[in-house]
Amino acid sequence: MKKKERQRLLTRFLSEYEIQKQEEFVEYLSAQGIEVTQATISRDIKELKLIKIPSSQGGYRYSLPNESKEDVLEKLKKLLSTGLVSVDQMEKYIVLRTLPGNASAIGNLIDKYYQRDLFASLNDDAKVLMITWTEEKAVELSEIFRSYQR
Repeated sequence: MKKKERQRLLTRFLSEYEIQKQEEFVEYLSAQGIEVTQATISRDIKELKLIKIPSSQGGYRYSLPNESKEDVLEKLKKLLSTGLVSVDQMEKYIVLRTLPGNASAIGNLIDKYYQRDLFASLNDDAKVLMITWTEEKAVELSEIFRSYQR
């Protein structure tokens, strides 16, 4: 498994579980059929810049660092300018087609930045589907995203 894929799994685990120890990452990956060492997880934690925050169960758990809205927007702009292929909009639905492998990161950043404007969003490897609360918002967002089209 490639490092980026493994690190994506680690960030997913953070949203699903309260992970307090590096060994827990190793166990969750092992349950997925991915064998890694604790040293590999330690390097991943450093690269992902994970932090420890108070846990609801007592003690501390791993978490992604808080990003400001500006950081998220800058990352999103960069990814859109290099990875966005096309934008389609119908009623409250927007579909972004991306270069393969870009949709997951773009979808994640869109969720963070446009959270109040979206009812839901889904993505696969090369597409992001956004459902907005209103058709007007879908038109507005589509225009924004089209400005990044290749």
